[in-house]
Amino acid sequence: MDLPTETLDAIFAHLQPRPAELARVARVCHRFRAVAERILYAHIFISESLPRSSAFPHRLHRCCETLLARPDLRDLVRRLTVRWQTDPSARDQYEPFVQPVLRTLNAALRRLPQLDALDLALGLVGVPVSVHTVLAGCRFPALRLFALYGMGPGSIPVKDAPDTLVLQHFLAATRTLEHLVLGDHHAPLALAPDHLPQLSAFKGTAAAAESIVPGRAVHHLALVGQDQFAPRQLAELARGRAPVRTLDLSAVSVTPNTLKAVSGHLSGVEHLRIRFALRHTLHHSFTGISILAGLSPALGAFPALRLLDLSATPALNGGLGSSLEEVNLCQTWGRSCPSLRAVVFPSKTEWTLSGPEHIWVSKSPPRYTRS
Repeated sequence: MDLPTETLDAIFAHLQPRPAELARVARVCHRFRAVAERILYAHIFISESLPRSSAFPHRLHRCCETLLARPDLRDLVRRLTVRWQTDPSARDQYEPFVQPVLRTLNAALRRLPQLDALDLALGLVGVPVSVHTVLAGCRFPALRLFALYGMGPGSIPVKDAPDTLVLQHFLAATRTLEHLVLGDHHAPLALAPDHLPQLSAFKGTAAAAESIVPGRAVHHLALVGQDQFAPRQLAELARGRAPVRTLDLSAVSVTPNTLKAVSGHLSGVEHLRIRFALRHTLHHSFTGISILAGLSPALGAFPALRLLDLSATPALNGGLGSSLEEVNLCQTWGRSCPSLRAVVFPSKTEWTLSGPEHIWVSKSPPRYTRS
């Protein structure tokens, strides 16, 4: 076949979302293999279910062994994503199975100089496995995204957990990071003011965020963990080098009082994503989605708010609501918050303020509540 390499690149790129098919193409001939492997190894995505009955992560082990055996592949890898689904109980049983694989992963990571994104969700919270096992000796001069879920002390008191120092040293040495996710780290990090100079987005607990946001231009902030934020924490989150413009609270249960406390420190938020805890928080004379009318004072405290995303809020006790109820809420909130231009409801319907008449328009067909 005399097709130019660029044409093969374009054809094989369509198979990138289907790595199994791309791997079959790589076995056709040497030329196909060279082109397909360049695409296949650019973004390695490994997802494994690890029940206690079969706890050894074979896919990650095979991948790391391949990278160690073939130096020609190492410069191709730009992104590495690992997703493990583990059983929730008897977690100590995982340690003898995952420890050797994590050491092999570490050996492979230390040989991936071009890595742009490292995203690990390992499902090992509470398992006595240290972050040091994964990150020891790793240096990534071009890493822009680092995400770590599912590794943490669990019931071990934070002050006794050694991983804080490991993370601090790793982050201090990785100056190119723009996006940082620490899903299970519940302690502040002692970072110098010149560490993480390019960081623009952070997702993690408020305890970690209060030590990371100050002095840095973090404009996208997502908080996980506890549902209440101490005034001290909120004050620290307001000390960034740039205002927080996007605030994601969809991983915690927010009350109007919490939202008002947040607005007192992060009043420059333009995009707000929240999951409301509505029990005992709003006016009980309303039913169903109409109960959200009581949010007007809280939303009015955000003078720059343009997008309100409620899609993470569970369906309310009276159902998802009708289009008429949703547009009425948009109008109510718009009077309290004149900057508001778009709302996404728990029904996933998006409403936008449109035209010179400032009419709220739905992007999905009308819906009606059941009788």
